[in-house]
Amino acid sequence: MIHVLELPHRDARALLRDTGAPVFLFVNPVEYHGPHLSLRNDALLAAGLAKDLHARLQAAHPGWPFLTAGELGLGCDVTPGAGAVETRYPLLRRLVVDACRALADLGARRVVLMSFHGSPNHSHALQAGARLLARRGVQALAPLNVVLHELLALDDGAPYAEAFAHVDDPAERAALVRELPHDFHAGFFETSLSLHYAPHTVSDTRRELPPCPPLRPARGLALAGHLARVVGARRLARELAYVATGAGWYALRPFPGYTGRPALASAAAGAYFAREIVERQAAAALAVLGAGASAPRPVLGWLPTASLGGRLGPRVPLSAWSDDARA
Repeated sequence: MIHVLELPHRDARALLRDTGAPVFLFVNPVEYHGPHLSLRNDALLAAGLAKDLHARLQAAHPGWPFLTAGELGLGCDVTPGAGAVETRYPLLRRLVVDACRALADLGARRVVLMSFHGSPNHSHALQAGARLLARRGVQALAPLNVVLHELLALDDGAPYAEAFAHVDDPAERAALVRELPHDFHAGFFETSLSLHYAPHTVSDTRRELPPCPPLRPARGLALAGHLARVVGARRLARELAYVATGAGWYALRPFPGYTGRPALASAAAGAYFAREIVERQAAAALAVLGAGASAPRPVLGWLPTASLGGRLGPRVPLSAWSDDARA
């Protein structure tokens, strides 16, 4: 890995010009991931996925070294807990755009905006940077959009049955399959990835964590989703249903800070999920960076406007945090 911003200025410009290699810019928050994962878990997973993704890109383009522009340790709509750091959407958007402008000025021809923070507004902040780069003639994508589109389209986890094969209890295995579409933070899915990419950061206390309580979608949003489905707006209906479930998670008291069943996570499941993710992200990245295709756009394109730039949305007061989140 070569950190281009640590090279002498002339050398950095020459390397970008001569190789045309993509520069990986990491944008991940400091965020609470339950009592069992690191506050930097998104950064750790993004780093592991980026290494695997670059290996796939380099197989197709041997002249592309692994270049990075370092990390912006920022994110909006973070899960609250002791130590978490929130950056409001308008500021995050501006800082991402500024970083992307600097890379274009330096001579980058391809940029990968690498994150594992699933907030849709966070993805839209990255998209603002990608749009700036496109206007400057730089090919860019945020690979997490591929994962979020697939998550939004899932009815259940049946297509990923291999990930649950190690769970002997049929009732627990069935629960994992049923819950995967809404296991969006620090649960079985993310904890398994952490056991694969950063096992030294995962606490054994995860084995003692109870399942996240059932999620009850927020009524108003659920009703809006139902109405969208009635009028045939199926994509919008799915998006509203997803947001309704997320709002229902934030409404849990005490707020656990994780979804799903992290106690059942395994490194083998994480390795399986990682292969599936990298396969899809590599296909998108090769199409965008190698063939000039359009990059996958963020989900919930209406959310920045509907949330007034991130000003509206569910919040969890300190009094509602679990004891672990306060500790």
